[in-house]
Amino acid sequence: MRLIFAACAAALAASPALADYWNYKDWHVATEPHETEQDSHLTCRAWTGGDGDPLLALEVFSGDAGPPDVYPMAKVQEYAPRHYPTLMQQGGTVDFIFDFDRSFSLSAGINSWINEEGLAEAESALRFQDHLVMLQAMKQGSWVEIWAGNDMFYEASLSGFTAAYGKMMDECGFSLALPAG
Repeated sequence: MRLIFAACAAALAASPALADYWNYKDWHVATEPHETEQDSHLTCRAWTGGDGDPLLALEVFSGDAGPPDVYPMAKVQEYAPRHYPTLMQQGGTVDFIFDFDRSFSLSAGINSWINEEGLAEAESALRFQDHLVMLQAMKQGSWVEIWAGNDMFYEASLSGFTAAYGKMMDECGFSLALPAG
C-alpha cells in the first residue's frame, strides 16, 4: 500500500500543473498556470465547439492589460484533417451574423498556415476596434453563424457565453463587466 501511495505521489509531483476546468451550458472555461521564479500568472480561456467543429474562443493572460483598455478577441479557430485544406483561407474574411439582428454583422480577416505536423490550421483576426463590439453581440445573442465567403461553415451556440466570459475574466483578475453596446 505504501508503495502504491509513493508511486502516485511521485507521478503527481512529476506532472505539470493541472488546469482548472468549468462548463457553462455550451461553453467551457479552463485556466493554465504559468510559474516562473519571478512571477505567477494564468492563461484563461473560454470556448465552444470542437470535436471536429471549429472553435469560437477567447483567451486572456493575467499578466497583460485588460478591460476597460483592452478586451479579449473572440476568434474562430479551424483545424483540418490530414491532407485537407481549411475552409478559411489566407487573405479571405469570415463574417459573423447574429440571431438577434441578421442585418448586423462583423467581419474578420483570416490567417492560415500548415503546422509542424503538416496539418492545415486557420483562425480569424478581428480588428482591435471590433473586440468589444463582438463581445457585446455575443452576450446579446443566442447563436452566431460564421460564414467564409458564401458558405456558412459553423453555427456557434452562445448559450452559457456570459457565464463563461465572467468566469474566465474573474479567474485572470479582470473586470467581468461588458459595457452596454
